Amino acid sequence: MWSTIPSMKFIIMKDYDVVKGECTAEVGSSGRTSDTTFNMVHTDEQFSFDGIAALDAYGAAIPYYCEITVTKDHVWEIDYKIYDIKTKKRLDE
Repeated sequence: MWSTIPSMKFIIMKDYDVVKGECTAEVGSSGRTSDTTFNMVHTDEQFSFDGIAALDAYGAAIPYYCEITVTKDHVWEIDYKIYDIKTKKRLDE
């Protein structure tokens, strides 16, 4: 708990950062829940969200363009937007 307190100030103050760039999406499941992990290709960062992103395909071989909203310290994931890497058309609406 003590390790999350510094990050809470970013959530309360809505002090966010948007990580942009090429990414891949992988779906995982644990029991009854599923999640989507976005792997940022150029920064080696990973961001996970509950639920499955509405995409046609998943995996390390399928690139997308992602905009991931996180707290300034990149500890808490807030939101994500996924785009076609070539056309930049939003895919997860």
